[in-house]
Amino acid sequence: MRERTEKSQAPSIPEERVRNVMHRSILLLVVATAILTLLGLLMVFSAITPGAVRAEYEDGPNLFRSAYLQMAYAAIGTVLAVICARIPLAVFQRLWGLALGFGILLQGLVLTPLGASVAGNRNWIAFGPIRLQPSEFLKLAMVVALAAVLGRMVQGAHFQLSDWSGPIAITGASIGAVLVGGDMGTALIFLLIGVGMFWMAGFPGRYFLISGALGFFLVVVLIFSSRSRITRIQDFFQNLFTLPTGQTPSQADYALWAFGSGGPGGSGLGTGIEKWPGNLAEAHTDFIFAVVGEELGFFGCAVVIVLLGTIGYALLTICMYHPHRFGRFVAGGATLWLCGQAVANMFVVTGLLPVFGVPLPFMSQGGSSVISCLMAVGVCVAAALAVPGVKESFRRSSSLAGRVRAVIRRTS
Repeated sequence: MRERTEKSQAPSIPEERVRNVMHRSILLLVVATAILTLLGLLMVFSAITPGAVRAEYEDGPNLFRSAYLQMAYAAIGTVLAVICARIPLAVFQRLWGLALGFGILLQGLVLTPLGASVAGNRNWIAFGPIRLQPSEFLKLAMVVALAAVLGRMVQGAHFQLSDWSGPIAITGASIGAVLVGGDMGTALIFLLIGVGMFWMAGFPGRYFLISGALGFFLVVVLIFSSRSRITRIQDFFQNLFTLPTGQTPSQADYALWAFGSGGPGGSGLGTGIEKWPGNLAEAHTDFIFAVVGEELGFFGCAVVIVLLGTIGYALLTICMYHPHRFGRFVAGGATLWLCGQAVANMFVVTGLLPVFGVPLPFMSQGGSSVISCLMAVGVCVAAALAVPGVKESFRRSSSLAGRVRAVIRRTS
């Protein structure tokens, strides 16, 4: 019951309107991503300042080394995003198997001597001083793979469960590869992406109920298999019904104090207290949103949320208006990944979810995270540029801008 189909079977939309929507979405996506990444670099510099000052007395030359590395990672990610944006969309569609296989193979290296453990999760590989988190790149590979396989299925057709064996295998293999390293939080993001893309493809509701029950049982088993996870769940429920205590504060307590002391306008960039050693242990990574809340206040948090919302809006618009199913699924999967993970991170930092360790896209320190997120944006730009007439619209815009500059020079 599968059939290769390039065009979506949604009601036709005038080509000029689609072209204009894609043009506008690319601009929104690129501008919002650039601003958010730059803001993230600024906040990383602020968040690592206490540790860098301490390192100055201990090691001397290590001052701000991690922040400079983050700048290098952002630059690498930008270059890779531009390269991805210039690759024809059909190439991603053809090479999905290679990308997924390489991603799973890379994830498997965490079990070799190259693997490194952080906070009890063996989800990194180390090359000297450089650490790589393969699961971040596997997210992008899974999105592309599911988009390619689900995009070939006829929209509106009736499928048997066996027809979904390919997408189920892709999702299961990706989640399993991450769980082998013990990183349950990242595995939940994979699950979110998979469930969302299955829903986009019309996965039968009765199978959602069955798989949901099995998934819930697996999550419960994984929680009770780790003392650290049990403690996080206990802290979460305690914080729901009690005010933060100064006796044995958790990471969530420090984060709430940071938001509370920030107020509307914040204490000022670089002046936060909770990021100092002994308080927020992950201020520069998973809890960087708390640093934003303390130093830039409510308005700073609102700016971050608006920028993330703009990215989500642009991606969702590409998903809704793209004439090809593969392009729709790529943009939809990226939306689920980037926006879903951002919401999960913010809920954790504000105490609305248990701590399970996922970074804030584009902002948290971590080379693998920022590079993979920027690459995902590049792939989505490639999807939008694949729509007929979109590339030409940018060429016309650039030539018009050139003519305007020429007129200004002549009249000045």
